[in-house]
Amino acid sequence: MLFKKPPREIRQPEYEPGWMQIMVWRSRMLDNLRPQPRRELMEAWRRLMQAKLKSRVPLNSTQALQCRRLLEYLSDQRISLQEDHNVKPLSAADLAMARQVLLEIEPSETTQHHLDFARALYKAWMDGDFAQKPRAVELQWTYLVRALSLYGGGVEAKEMLYEKWDMTEYAVYLTQEDQLLEVVARALAREGHEVELLQLAEHAEIRGIALDANLQSVLVQYFASRDRIAETKAWFAKPIEKPQCHPNTYRAIASFAKRNNLQEWAMPYFIELGESTPRKRYWDVLLQSILLMGRSLSQVGTMMDHMVDRSGDIKPTVHTVNGLLSVAVELKDYKLGQDVLQLGDDKGINMNGESYMQMMRLCIEAQDFDRAHHAYEQVKYLEPWGSDSNSDLQPQFGRLLNHYLTTLAKQTPPNFPLILSILNSIEELGLRLEPATISSLCLRFLENDQHFDVMDILSINTFLFSEAEREVVQSAFIQFCLDPKTSTSRAWGGYQLLQQFFEDTSFERRTQLMEAFFARKRPDMAAHVFGHMRQHRSKSLHPRMETYITCLEGFTRYPDLAGLEMVHNMLKMDTTVQTNTKLQTALMMAFAACDKPLKALEFWSQITQSQEGPSYATLEAVFWTLERKPGGHKMAREIWDRIERMDLEISARVYNAYIGAVAGAGSEKEIRALIMKMPAVVGIEPEPMTIAIAYNALPGRELQNEFQTWAKLRYKSQWEEITKVGRKMNEYSLCQFKIERNLRAEA
Repeated sequence: MLFKKPPREIRQPEYEPGWMQIMVWRSRMLDNLRPQPRRELMEAWRRLMQAKLKSRVPLNSTQALQCRRLLEYLSDQRISLQEDHNVKPLSAADLAMARQVLLEIEPSETTQHHLDFARALYKAWMDGDFAQKPRAVELQWTYLVRALSLYGGGVEAKEMLYEKWDMTEYAVYLTQEDQLLEVVARALAREGHEVELLQLAEHAEIRGIALDANLQSVLVQYFASRDRIAETKAWFAKPIEKPQCHPNTYRAIASFAKRNNLQEWAMPYFIELGESTPRKRYWDVLLQSILLMGRSLSQVGTMMDHMVDRSGDIKPTVHTVNGLLSVAVELKDYKLGQDVLQLGDDKGINMNGESYMQMMRLCIEAQDFDRAHHAYEQVKYLEPWGSDSNSDLQPQFGRLLNHYLTTLAKQTPPNFPLILSILNSIEELGLRLEPATISSLCLRFLENDQHFDVMDILSINTFLFSEAEREVVQSAFIQFCLDPKTSTSRAWGGYQLLQQFFEDTSFERRTQLMEAFFARKRPDMAAHVFGHMRQHRSKSLHPRMETYITCLEGFTRYPDLAGLEMVHNMLKMDTTVQTNTKLQTALMMAFAACDKPLKALEFWSQITQSQEGPSYATLEAVFWTLERKPGGHKMAREIWDRIERMDLEISARVYNAYIGAVAGAGSEKEIRALIMKMPAVVGIEPEPMTIAIAYNALPGRELQNEFQTWAKLRYKSQWEEITKVGRKMNEYSLCQFKIERNLRAEA
């Protein structure tokens, strides 16, 4: 066609500036190759940190690990002496950029790698020649305490406070400039270290630091969030320096009282607060608390008209309305949210972007997606965070959009055009998609055969994730491929995306996928999975002895000659695998299943000539092979004669296989004799499987009918049992019982 639409271009994977060079450096170090010059590595460091400060994308755990290693490498004087002396070491500004990334961007993960990186930055600064500025050492100490508090090292941060507590030059940072006492207390509360949190409060009191509103707020919120009634009441009642508690304390008490039916206990405190003519932010919290205590919205509206502080009347603002909307969100009361908006409208208060965010939460919860979409469009248009890079509204909106997308993905059917438009907006705004969101979206797109959209999502996001975050997405794809309800074509599509975007898929999972495709009766796909393992650049993912055997057993159940020959060729070239009886038995079974009995018997010859010799599984396999080979009964009798001469103890499985090999010759009367001799040879009566193997192996309808007449009379119960599995016609128009022989390379 002249005006045919061009094929859709696949987006290339997106990496942050400088990150790929750092990963190349790490790869070279692991392979003992010469790394890039220090000048290039330092430039990569700067580019990565500058990009993060601009985009506000947090440092993930993998980046924290590799940046710490790079910092230690660049700080190593022995390495710097081997290179150009004109290349300056990392400057104070370079270290400060990394510190800003750690402290100023809201983290998506809090891991040990982040803590180690923060310590390495502190050490690099202390080891460098940067201490000329006044209070420089003390400031660096405060940065480390804050970093430890932010990334899950609250206990260590507490010990650092104890060490410097009595030093005059550090005292100012505890309760004044940096409020480190509160910072560390919040960290301990967030991490759930209750004993250490109470010890810190006691330590402060003993050292003469009176309980203030901020520290009290931390303790009250900690116990209130856990509905610990006695402790919450005790800490709330404790006297503090200021006459009033922190506004957040009152808000936490209101929610706590609502959950625990303690409205009568809490109400006097809120009445007292209102009578004290507090400032505006206290009035906003007071209105929220009164609403939570069970007062009607009309009563709250009346109270709005009587708000005063010491300087006169206070007018409600949009922040007042947004606070009331937060109560509706907490209570999941959609009707209340709408009433709050009406109240704001009656008071002449226009909604702002934050108001629409609150309404969007309520609409999503109420499954009102039309109004949720309207609110979303308003937030996008108003951009309430503006140019303030420190505003927490943009990260909040990012989390809200993640929740919105996962909710949309659960709908049946999902609104794919809407989802795609939201994804475009997220990219334009520079917001972050969570791994769980990507997982749910990708699976829904795969179910709808929208592979290009999946590839776009993965290209944009997965290479910005840490290993742990990539693991979340990868696990979702693995589950999708392994789920029997997933169609084979979609499972294969999912696997191809895994192969393209997740080269780090583990050995165990790759083996699972191979077995899953065999279970789907697609040995060709399983062979490709095996081939990808063999061709992988990482030797740790190459097939092992057990992998070869598992694959060959798969070909035994579901034959595919092309796939088998490919795997066999790979085995011949694989110097890490030494052949043994088990592996050769698996090869014999696989080639026999693919109608190559002569090739299969070559492995029998190799086994008999080996020092290890045949196993019981080998004997079963060779009889099964001879059953499928024209004239194989002669060789089967020869092998059986040798077994009898050696007076070996024979299992029922081996004897059944021998019966099958002899039955292939069409000697129906000999088969009867062998079956009747079974108790004497094996020690057990013939099984239903014995009857089925003999019946299936007989090469003619008439022979089968004669055997059936005899077996029905002689072994009535076994015959009745085996007929329950049903029969089918094979390619030679012979009846076959639907039995699974389940041959294994090891008995």
